[in-house]
Order: sequence, then C-alpha cells, then structure tokens
Amino acid sequence: MASIESLIQRCTSLGHIKQLQAHLTTTGLFHSHPSRSKLLDFCATSSAGSLPYATAIFRQIPRPATNDWNAVIRGLAQSDRPAAALPCYLSMSRASCKPDALTCSFVLKACARALALPEAAQLHSHALRFGFIADVLLQTTLLDVYAKSGDLDGARQLFDEMPMRDTASWNALIAGLAQGNRPTEALELFKTMSVTEGLNPNEVTVLGALSACSQLGARQEGEKVFNYIIDRKLDDNVIVCNAVIDMYAKCGFVEKAYQVFNTMRCGRNLITWNTMIMALAMQGDGVEALQLFERMEQAGVVRDSVSYLSVLCACNHAGMVEDGVRLFESMAVCGVSPNVKHYGSVHETGKENLKFVMTRELWTGSGVKNECNLEY
Repeated sequence: MASIESLIQRCTSLGHIKQLQAHLTTTGLFHSHPSRSKLLDFCATSSAGSLPYATAIFRQIPRPATNDWNAVIRGLAQSDRPAAALPCYLSMSRASCKPDALTCSFVLKACARALALPEAAQLHSHALRFGFIADVLLQTTLLDVYAKSGDLDGARQLFDEMPMRDTASWNALIAGLAQGNRPTEALELFKTMSVTEGLNPNEVTVLGALSACSQLGARQEGEKVFNYIIDRKLDDNVIVCNAVIDMYAKCGFVEKAYQVFNTMRCGRNLITWNTMIMALAMQGDGVEALQLFERMEQAGVVRDSVSYLSVLCACNHAGMVEDGVRLFESMAVCGVSPNVKHYGSVHETGKENLKFVMTRELWTGSGVKNECNLEY
C-alpha cells in the first residue's frame, strides 16, 4: 500500500495519473478501495489532477465506497462551483453507502463557499442524526458556515454549546462577528480567548480583532492587539501588517500607520502600498501620498488601478489639480485602464480638466467613452 501511495504522490501531471490508473486497473488493484480512493482524491483535489477526469473515473465504479464519494465531494467543494457538491451528497445519501463525518465536513465547506445556509442547516440535522456532531472539526466547519452566511446568532449558539473548542472555532466566530457588524462582541471574544481560555490567538485571530478595532475606531484596543502581534512575532506575515496599517489609518492615526509601514520586518506587497497611500489620501496629505506612489516604481512594484485611484483621491483631497490630471493621463501609458471611479476622482479635482481629458480620449479612440457617462 505504501508503494501505491508513493506513486500517487509522485504524479505531477494528468498523464501520470492516467498511467497509474491503467496500472491499478490491469493489476486488479483498482478494485481495492484504499488505493482507488486515494487516486480519486489526488486527481480531484491536486493541481496535477483534473476534477472532470476524477468524476469520470468515479462514474465507472459500480458500487463506490464512502471514501470514493468523499474524494469527489471534496473536489467539488474546493472547485469554482462548490454548490455542485450538494446534489452529489444527496445522491450519496440515497445510495447504499452512507456518509461519514468527513463527508459532512466537505459538504459544509461547500456550503460555506456557496453561502448556502438552508442546506447547511439540513446538514446540521443530518450530523445530529448520524452522531457526527461531537466531531470538533465538523462543528467548527458548521460554525464557519453559519458565521459566513450571516446567521451570527446560530453561530454563537453553536459555539456556546460546543463541549470542546479549538483555536479554529474561536477564529471562525471572531471573524464572523467582525465581518457581520458586531465588532464589540468580536473584541470581547478575542479577550476571553487569550485571557480566560488560555489559548494563543494566531494570525487569523488577530485579523478578526484588528477588523473589529477598525470598525469601532478603537485605537487603544488596536494597540493592544498590535503589541500582542509583536510579542508573538506574527508581524512576519504581510497580511497581518497590512491589517495593522489599515487599523491605525481608520482610527485616525496615520502617522502610526506610516511608522508600521516603514518598519515592517516582512516584505511589502501591492496591498501594503495601496493601503498606505489611501491612508495618506484620507488624511489630506497629498504630497506624501504622491511621493509614496513614486516610491512604488522605484521599489519595482507594478502599480494597479487601486494604486492610481488612491493617489488620485489624495490629489483630490489636497487640491492638487495638475498632479491629478497628469497622473490620470499617465494611466494608459502604464497599461492601466481608467474606470468610472478614476474619472470621478479627476472630476472632483477640476471639472474643466476632466472635460478636456475625456474629449481627448474620445477623439483618440481609446475606447473609454463607454466606461463613463457623466453629464454637466
């Protein structure tokens, strides 16, 4: 069995998978559930595989085992059409093969991605009936579905009823509360997790807490979260650092946000630069925002439409009309297509300048005339 698993893991293309399938078929091992299921799972979920091909293999199996169904359902749940996992689960339920805790977990992940709350509620009742609800992973996945689908009361009730909760359980509810306009509860839960329960919040936890602080404008609480991040060396994660910058900016402490930006131990990404430029723009510091925008090019960072929108907003708020129009005109040269928001920002800096720019764009045939329909 170990040799078959080794061969499966060594597959780097669909061609390799097909060769291994042919080998398993000719040797009779394809009828051995473990090896067949592992091949199906690899084909359905790995970058080397193909979900349609895995589904085709599955249809050739006269009586699929539970793990066979799980492999296909897992693949569908991870795909760009996660809702397709739901009818597959129903077909499995009608077959002689019964679902297990993993099946429910995969289908619930599909519900979370598809925001399918009614189906998740049905899965909840199925898990209770089958006796799977005691599984911590399954409970956490169900909690995540409720939170992401907006049923925060249901998520909180399930959380409170869980006999055992791990870090992932806390993260799911904290993130759900923060994103669901209940930031105060999210912060309270963050404090309880670390102080009362003795658990160590991780990168996902602090992202939820920082989001809550941003919504509340709670700079002091955000400062405590940031101190925890430094103590635990979570600032090695650029996503966490970006959230810290955003938190300070939304709390009105742009200088502190800039300090974090300039002293980051991890490398900055495009979002880091865009967040900081927009923070300076909202403060009305157009000169500094423009300088930072120019630093992006010096740092070798390719600026996108958000970068241009941020610096145009900065020019708008600072009354830097000429700079705003100049930057707008440079977008096409840099390969960035302006949209309605860009036109709107230039409009705010000076209506006459926008008329001139739009008229010239129309006559040069750049195709932007369909992007915006502004009347004066």
